[in-house]
Amino acid sequence: MPRNSLRKTSLESMEAEIESLLKSLESLKNDASEESQKSLKAIRSNAETALKHSRSLLSDAYEEVKDRTVKTSIATRDYAQEHPYTTAGVAVGALGLLAAYLLCKRN
Repeated sequence: MPRNSLRKTSLESMEAEIESLLKSLESLKNDASEESQKSLKAIRSNAETALKHSRSLLSDAYEEVKDRTVKTSIATRDYAQEHPYTTAGVAVGALGLLAAYLLCKRN
């Protein structure tokens, strides 16, 4: 019987060790998930900051392009009104180039 009792003690000891190991793993998992949540929050915060900054830069660039486009269109309109024959000549020349390109491409 001492042999059975030794086995029983060994099994109980192993069960206790496994239980202890499971508790340690659970604790480690909880600690890791807390750390990963903290780092995830930090990453998310950094990403949101970068996104806001990028949106701000794009908004500024958009406004600058919009202003330049409006100024260019006004200047073009004014020039076309001041020099109608030159404008018509340029338009006819552009159409001629386009037609020549399409004809050459077709052959």
